[in-house]
Amino acid sequence: MTAATPRLSTTLSLSPPKHSFSSSQAPSLNLTLTSHHSEPITIYADNLSPSLMLTSSALTITDLSTGQEVPQLKRTHCVIPPPSKVTVPLRKDLFYTLFPNTPVTFSAPFTRIRPGTGGKPLAASDPEYGSDPTAKRGACGVDGLEPGSRYILTLAANPRVRWDVIRWWEYGTKEQVLYGGSASDEPVLNGRDVRFGNGPHEPIVVDLANVGYVTFECQE
Repeated sequence: MTAATPRLSTTLSLSPPKHSFSSSQAPSLNLTLTSHHSEPITIYADNLSPSLMLTSSALTITDLSTGQEVPQLKRTHCVIPPPSKVTVPLRKDLFYTLFPNTPVTFSAPFTRIRPGTGGKPLAASDPEYGSDPTAKRGACGVDGLEPGSRYILTLAANPRVRWDVIRWWEYGTKEQVLYGGSASDEPVLNGRDVRFGNGPHEPIVVDLANVGYVTFECQE
């Protein structure tokens, strides 16, 4: 097995590239990751999250008609280990196997998740929009935009969270990494070490060369 650091590339998309505020569902923000390594690797995708990107200054939305950037909701994302006596569970759901040249897509609703609304986006001019305290801090996806406008979505230069750095990864499939090739149902990894410690290898910085801009529009 080669010890070369894998190269990962990614693309960004919205589906569909059009939103109607009469719809209860927002578009899906899709982050597609592809491994160009010759063998399977498994990553721990703690920061590789479209929903986290939405609130960590990772995306820029610009109104094409005015050229003005739309202020976005920004939250502080802190990772603080609990006291040593506290057991940190192993998040097996965050482990993903990347097979050679086989895309894996991570998706999240391109909107603010409002309690009791199921994530229905609201236009900034909607009387109910300002009732959400977080709306005062900026738009979030299509929530807080305006019907009749076209927008461009790009990656921000200085995100609060380095979502493009894979901190923890290992050679092999998810089953091999979690269980070490044994027949036991008990993982060989420690939840605290994976969540808060250093990875077994140098981090992978995702290649962003193929990430272009995404245009979309909003309607009534």
